Amino acid sequence: MSLKNLDLQTPSMAEAREKLFAALRTDNVEEQKEAMNTFMVGLEASVNDQVKGYIAQHQDAMYDEAVLAERGLRRKLTSTERKFFAEAVEKQKIGGLDDRFPETIIEDIYHNLTQEHPIISLVDVQEGTVKTKFVYGDSTKKRAFWGNIPSDIKQILLDAFNELDISASKLSGFIAIPKGYYELGPSWLANYVIVFLQEVMAASLEEAIINGDGKGKPLGMMRKLSDDTGGVYPEKTPIVLADLKPKSLASIRAALAKAKTDNGVVSVLVNSTDYWSKLFPNLAYQTQAGVWVTTQLPTGDQIITSHAVPGNRMIFGVLSNYLLVTASSVEITEYKETLAIEDMDLHIAKFFGKGIAKNENAFFVADISTMEGATIPDLDATAVVKSEDTINPTPSL
Repeated sequence: MSLKNLDLQTPSMAEAREKLFAALRTDNVEEQKEAMNTFMVGLEASVNDQVKGYIAQHQDAMYDEAVLAERGLRRKLTSTERKFFAEAVEKQKIGGLDDRFPETIIEDIYHNLTQEHPIISLVDVQEGTVKTKFVYGDSTKKRAFWGNIPSDIKQILLDAFNELDISASKLSGFIAIPKGYYELGPSWLANYVIVFLQEVMAASLEEAIINGDGKGKPLGMMRKLSDDTGGVYPEKTPIVLADLKPKSLASIRAALAKAKTDNGVVSVLVNSTDYWSKLFPNLAYQTQAGVWVTTQLPTGDQIITSHAVPGNRMIFGVLSNYLLVTASSVEITEYKETLAIEDMDLHIAKFFGKGIAKNENAFFVADISTMEGATIPDLDATAVVKSEDTINPTPSL
C-alpha cells in the first residue's frame, strides 16, 4: 500500500485533522489527548480498511516484495530498514530495539511532506544534523559592496548571517500500531508506520511553522523574533483588514516591499473555514454568460488554506523566507501515559528540527474578524461513542 494510493481524504479524516489542529493551538491537555485519540483511530481505520481490502484481493502476492514494489503498492526496504522491522515483528514492538530507527525512513517522510503539502513544500526546508548549527543569511542584509570595503565589514557580515541550533527543538509524533499488524510482516509494518508518521508530522509541522512559540519548537510566522519571555516569543500585532479591496491589501504589500521581503511569490495563508465564509464570497462572481468563476485577490497573491492558521487571521509573505531545518535522527519510546487506545501499541517518536523566519518583517498577520462573510450554520454536537460500541479495526489474518 503506497502513500499515494492511500485514501486519507475522507470527510471523517478531514474533520479529525481539523480537530487535531485546533487542539494543538490550545494548552488544554485533555482536549489534545481526545483530538489525538480521534485522529489516530480514524487514521488507523482508514489504513486498515485498505490493507484488508488488498489482502482479500491479492492474498497470493501479499508477500511478493518485487511485484508489490514494482506496482508501487509497497515501499522497497533497504537492508537496514528490513533488519529493523524484522526485529520489530519478532519482538512485537518498534521501541527499544537493538538498532536505531532507520534514518532513511525519516528522510523519505520529509521528502514526501515537501512534495505533497503546500506550506511545507514552499518554505525553505534544509537538512541538518543534531550536532551541528545551521548558518543562514537574511536576503535583505547587505553582504557585498562596490568600491572600498567598509571598516566595520566583520560586524556587517555577522549581522547578515544567523545561526540556528536544532538540537534544542524536538517534534513529537505518536505511532499507534494495532497488535495484529505485526503479523503482516516487516514491509507492511514499515509502510503503515510511514503513513502514520507522515500524517501526524504534517499536522505538527504546519502548526509549528504557522504559530510555534519557539520554546522547544520552531518559531512560527505569526511570532516576533524578539521580546521573548522564558523562551516563548509573543505573537505579532495583527493589521486590521476589514475587506479585500485593492487599497486595503496594497498596504500590506507595500509593507513587504518596504522591508524588501517581497522577493518571490507572495502567499496568503488562511483557515479553510475563513476562506469559504469570508474570502470566497468576495472572490466569486457571475459572468454575463451566467457562469460563476472565482477570481484572484487584487494583488495576485496565491491563497493557501490550512487548519493550522487560527480563525479570523490571514498571513502574508513569501514562504521561502521561512527556514525549516530538519534532522533525520529519531527517538522512539513506548508511550505509557494516560492516552491509550485498546488493542494498539502506542509509541512516541521524537524528531529534531527548528524553524524561523529569516527576517523580522518576512510575514505580516491580518485580523479579518470584522470582514463580512457568510453565516455558518451551527454544527451538531460531537457524539460520544461507548467503548463497547467501537468496532475493533484490527485485521484478522
